[in-house]
Amino acid sequence: MIKVTLLKDSGKVVGVRAEGHSGLAESGSDVLCAAVSTLVQTAYLAIADIVGKFEYDRNEKTAMFGFTVPSVTDRHDIDVILRAMYVGLKDLSSGYPQNLKLEEA
Repeated sequence: MIKVTLLKDSGKVVGVRAEGHSGLAESGSDVLCAAVSTLVQTAYLAIADIVGKFEYDRNEKTAMFGFTVPSVTDRHDIDVILRAMYVGLKDLSSGYPQNLKLEEA
C-alpha cells in the first residue's frame, strides 16, 4: 500500500511524505505508483521553481519521497500547488482505497 501523509500546521500543508508500493503491478510497471510519484514530485518541482531548490528526502528501497515546504512570506502560489496535488491524490485514493491511503498529521 502507498501511504501519503500531509503534514499540517495551523491548517496549512507544511510537508508531504509518500511511501510504499500499491501492489497493483510489479515495480516499474505500476500506474498508481507512477501517478502518485508524478503528483508529489511535480508539487516539489513547482514549489522549487518559486522558492529555489530546497531539500527533499528520498529512499528508493522503501519507495519514499518527501519534503518540507520552506517558510516564505507569500504562500499563495505554494498553497495552490499543494491543493492541486491534494485533489489529485484524493481522487486516486477514492478510486484505489485498498492501495492508497491519504492521511493528515
